[in-house]
Amino acid sequence: MTEREWWKEAVIYQIYPQSFKDSNGDGVGDWKGIISKLGYISSLGVDAICFRPFSFYNNLNDKDKEDFKLLLNQAQMLGLKVISERFELPISFPNDHLILRESYHFLNPSEPIKLSELKRIFRKREQSQDDWNCIYWGDHETARVLSRLGNTAKYENESAKMLALILLTLKGTPMIYQGDEIGMSNFVFSSVEDFQDEKVIEIYQNVIKKMGVNEQAFLRICNQIAVDHARTPMQWNSSAFAGFSEVDTPTKVNPNYVRINVASQQEDANSILKFYQEMIRIRKKSPDLIFGKYNDLRPNCNKIFAFKRIGRDFTYLVLNNWTNKTQSFSVKYKASVLNLLLSNYPNDTHYNRNVFELQPYECRIYEYRHN
Repeated sequence: MTEREWWKEAVIYQIYPQSFKDSNGDGVGDWKGIISKLGYISSLGVDAICFRPFSFYNNLNDKDKEDFKLLLNQAQMLGLKVISERFELPISFPNDHLILRESYHFLNPSEPIKLSELKRIFRKREQSQDDWNCIYWGDHETARVLSRLGNTAKYENESAKMLALILLTLKGTPMIYQGDEIGMSNFVFSSVEDFQDEKVIEIYQNVIKKMGVNEQAFLRICNQIAVDHARTPMQWNSSAFAGFSEVDTPTKVNPNYVRINVASQQEDANSILKFYQEMIRIRKKSPDLIFGKYNDLRPNCNKIFAFKRIGRDFTYLVLNNWTNKTQSFSVKYKASVLNLLLSNYPNDTHYNRNVFELQPYECRIYEYRHN
């Protein structure tokens, strides 16, 4: 087993301060706003918080530094570590699974990444024995993972939970970006001029308008990869401005906040939020899941993401249907009984011998003890 360190077993919550919580009514998130939500962050079961970008502290004024010290004290009281600089985490931050945002990708977007390519990336990381990676679906500079890799049209709840299960069962330190735990998705902007993304503005002014490129086509691309999607205000409740602020905000609130928000999901036992909390709990009590060897069971398949985490005492079988259709497949395992720990569907009949049938975007994690 890999040597145990707190940051290897931790789950980290990423915050973009400007869009997390406004406490003084200026429409922009601030440190006191974050302090007011530390209880919520702690309730997720995470171990630490970090702020994006990592270089934020160098730009704080004296008043902000005072508020940040208060945040440090309050977080410590709740048992939360605060990571203020990237070097405080001796882990790698690979981004080869994210959408690249060079200018030419706005004009000639690449095809969505295939599941088989994602698997190849994760296998390559696993083979790097010297590095411990962070595992993350996105941050303040990437569009929402649910819109990129999930299905917001029909299987919003199911695909959000599937992405959560994968994130929290792969090898590495998982980092959850604010709002992913409730299934926040991309904002559909109706005009290019509504974007705050500097790259969007630059290309729009220097290329689109001057060269007569189709503006609607450019808008469709921006609605897929602009950073604004990650920076819309955190959706706390269904009140005006999503409970983020009492006034209008520079970056628009996603209209779906009325049904997708923290308050409603805290009351719903079947919510995405509750699923994250339960999967974090399972991970934290399962060292074999954190440190176990990764074994990809379907490396070239673009429909099923199935793998094992093989530890000293337990093996974890993780099954994910990456599609909107029912998929059946077989898996070999050395156990008389599989213990289902969590799924995003009600499962009365889990499997028939070695054959598993998964509903659209269904995910399951099984545990079995070595004989």
